[in-house]
Amino acid sequence: MRDGLRELRRISDILPKALGYLDLPCEIGIRVEDSLGWYSAETVISSFKLPPKPKAVMDGYAVRVDDVEAASPVSPIPLKLLDASLRPGFDVDVVLKPGFAARVETGSLLPIGADAVVPIEDVVEGDGMIFVSKRLARYENVSLPGEEYDEGVTIVRRGCRITPQSIAGLILEGRGEVRVFDLRARILNVGDELVGSSYFKPFTHMFIASWLRWHGFTVDEISMMKDDIDEIASWLQRGGKPYLSILVGGTSMGRYDYTIKAMERINPEYMVHGFAIQPGKTACLAVKDSKPILALSGLPVAAMSTLEYLLKPLIRGLGLDIPVYPKVKAILTRRVTVKLGVKGFVRVRVYRSSGRLYAEPLMTGGSGALASLLRGNGFVEVPEDIEGFDEGCEVEVNLYGSVSQLD
Repeated sequence: MRDGLRELRRISDILPKALGYLDLPCEIGIRVEDSLGWYSAETVISSFKLPPKPKAVMDGYAVRVDDVEAASPVSPIPLKLLDASLRPGFDVDVVLKPGFAARVETGSLLPIGADAVVPIEDVVEGDGMIFVSKRLARYENVSLPGEEYDEGVTIVRRGCRITPQSIAGLILEGRGEVRVFDLRARILNVGDELVGSSYFKPFTHMFIASWLRWHGFTVDEISMMKDDIDEIASWLQRGGKPYLSILVGGTSMGRYDYTIKAMERINPEYMVHGFAIQPGKTACLAVKDSKPILALSGLPVAAMSTLEYLLKPLIRGLGLDIPVYPKVKAILTRRVTVKLGVKGFVRVRVYRSSGRLYAEPLMTGGSGALASLLRGNGFVEVPEDIEGFDEGCEVEVNLYGSVSQLD
């Protein structure tokens, strides 16, 4: 199905249609220690408590609070010392009766009946006795069951990226493997100038690959190819395809722009060429065998706007929690305009001055202006229904870098 190949279409109209043709990536099992950054295909809930019993958090003596309620430096309380010395890693069923105390090391489980630990410096020991000179609150210097790790806590949720803390929880649960979505991608850089030029140094394909990896994709192929419809179509149809295929370059209406023609040749279930975004209008989205294929401009800013405005919401719409940038409110230092009916991708430099945040526009168009991404630290989305924002307006900025300090 082809949808508006030459007409610019709003992203909000395209997304629900495209999602109707897409499936989630397939699920695979990988080792827990290799799972950082992958999107989990299962929800894992913790099943036990740590510590399992009250635990000492310092070296000292386990006591019963009621026994030392009247303790003071001038009137220390004597307690009989048990022979046992409790150490971390051992669960010994020692019972602490009234009037007794037990030596404990940091991390050891308390004896049954103990409900506090008195530090070594507040005790005098001698002749099998200790003298406690300080009263204690119940559970003072004690870690209670579930304080360090509790049952019923979500370790990782389906569709969310696996974090270092998720891995720690999975290992505690005894998991050696976790189910994840196989979000692999491949990239084909298209153009005669890429394989035959002596001065042109392509980089947009690596920018795209880095963006994908930053957002949790695994890029397992990056190739270059001349402008040849047959070869491009063959690459698209090659067996063992990963979930996402991206073609870079050859997306406009020029004489040698063969990427779109090659995409048409493979008879996708859904295809749309031309998006109402600035820059990035020449991009193309197709769905073949329920997997997305993107054709992006070879210019970096146009590629980024399509990744942010199209690919990111597509993946989120499938239920994967692909990260979004933090948003801040900032005051525009000058007016920005875009064509009515087109979503604008305005690069800005956000800085702080006199306690307020300001957004300095760097460029509205300029598909190839990599410098605007390097100088900037965020972008402002201009909705299709307005022509821009006036100087002095407070706008929402998607912040992909840190805010610089400017007095």
